[in-house]
Amino acid sequence: MNIIRRYVLKHFVRYWVICLGISIFIYIVINLFDNLGKFLARNASALDIMIYYLYLIPSYTILLVPVASMIAVFLVFGIMAKNRELLVLKTSGFSISTLFYLFMMTSVVIAIGTFAFQETVGVWAQAQLIEHEQVRIKRRPIRQTSWRRNFFYYGENNWIYYVRKFDGRINTMDNVILWQTTPDNKIRQRIDAHRGTYDSIWVFEQATVRQFDTLDQEIVTKHFMLKMPELKEKPHDLLKKIKPVEEMNFLEIAAFVNKRQRAGQDVVTEEVELNYRFSYPIITVILLLITLPISVVLRRGGIAIGLGISIGLSFTYWGVIQSSRAYGVAGVLNPVLAAWLPNIIFGLLGVILILKAPR
Repeated sequence: MNIIRRYVLKHFVRYWVICLGISIFIYIVINLFDNLGKFLARNASALDIMIYYLYLIPSYTILLVPVASMIAVFLVFGIMAKNRELLVLKTSGFSISTLFYLFMMTSVVIAIGTFAFQETVGVWAQAQLIEHEQVRIKRRPIRQTSWRRNFFYYGENNWIYYVRKFDGRINTMDNVILWQTTPDNKIRQRIDAHRGTYDSIWVFEQATVRQFDTLDQEIVTKHFMLKMPELKEKPHDLLKKIKPVEEMNFLEIAAFVNKRQRAGQDVVTEEVELNYRFSYPIITVILLLITLPISVVLRRGGIAIGLGISIGLSFTYWGVIQSSRAYGVAGVLNPVLAAWLPNIIFGLLGVILILKAPR
């Protein structure tokens, strides 16, 4: 039994690596031809183009792992059927359910590995890709700014800043409004100040403090100098550029969502992305759940048919995923449901097929 499992698993891993490599290569070639004019128009060097696609490989790897897994399963069972190995196993009393269990356990390992790769290498490579494209391909150097104008900042302990002008060279902000909110997003106090200066703590000049009690009654006090050690934000925090969601790992997205929610901001898009980070790796498990019962019933031309089924099923699944995410971002679907609905639909289909599969 162990020899058979090792034999099947060895072939699956081999085909999986080959299929994944070929799929990534095809995607890169298609993308290269699609963007070659853009590269040539900007006089990008061959080295810069090569580095661009090296940074692109992790995202293609994450995208194509489920497809490679499906094709590898069809290849394993197709070749075993062609060589009469499946027939020999069945006649010797070997249950195909054992192979199903082996592949499902392998798919779980692949899903965990995909998630870990996605949240480490994938996120890092995406950030490097964007920076490389801006600096080396589009020739737009990243400017390090030391000042900002007219911006909001969402700080710790439910503090919201609006700053008309911030100068990081002298650590001052002009025409500042601060709001502190309660957990249910009601304003606890508002502070209007002519200027704020940071010297180990924030000190505000000509500050007017309005405090609101539970009955919405207002208490107004004026301060020539107001020290606020409760503000945890430092000048360099106010200069930080908010990273795109694609460059954040799931912990950063969760912290970002939590921070914006406390400030009463709309974070539907980020919530959908956060849930999608967990739901996407599971696609490999679900697709193998569908693929396994189909692969054992294919006979003549099974490999070619399996390849067609893999491609068709992948495009269908991807279309449902993108549609569901769009509905989630638009607010039609709950963010959790938007990210997990495709998995639920195809998962139920996989369970039905696996229960009815011949053993």
